[in-house]
Amino acid sequence: MINVKQAALLITMGGMWLLLACSGHNDSRGSADSDSSMLEQSPYVQPLIVFDTLDHDFGTIVEGEMVVCYFQYINGGETDLIIKSVEASCGCTTPDWSRAPLRPGEKAYLKIIFDATGRSGAQRKIITINSNASNSVVYLTLKANIDNSV
Repeated sequence: MINVKQAALLITMGGMWLLLACSGHNDSRGSADSDSSMLEQSPYVQPLIVFDTLDHDFGTIVEGEMVVCYFQYINGGETDLIIKSVEASCGCTTPDWSRAPLRPGEKAYLKIIFDATGRSGAQRKIITINSNASNSVVYLTLKANIDNSV
């Protein structure tokens, strides 16, 4: 005799089997429109932003010092990459980047200026990159230790 839990499991498994069987149906008479919409949804046709590293540590720097680092990135996708915005978690961090579209396979640099004026101790800043890539939001991290003893 089947108990309630076993019956529920059988019904669930049967429903899942039916769903899989129906979704696997492939009509060979598909239209060109359905083929092109599938291509547009594929992450491989979209741009893909790939950074050489996601964090940078300035190490120990002196209070008041301005330091610069560069994050290299490449468009690893199939269409032009456009960075829509770059936002820093603090006003002491200033990003600079090209607004021009980056073609597939091309590389570019994101410049970050960190101003240690009025800062002390361990610092951690987040830079958020928004783009039209399949990985549309990327986070970069800056670290520094500010020495005020000088």
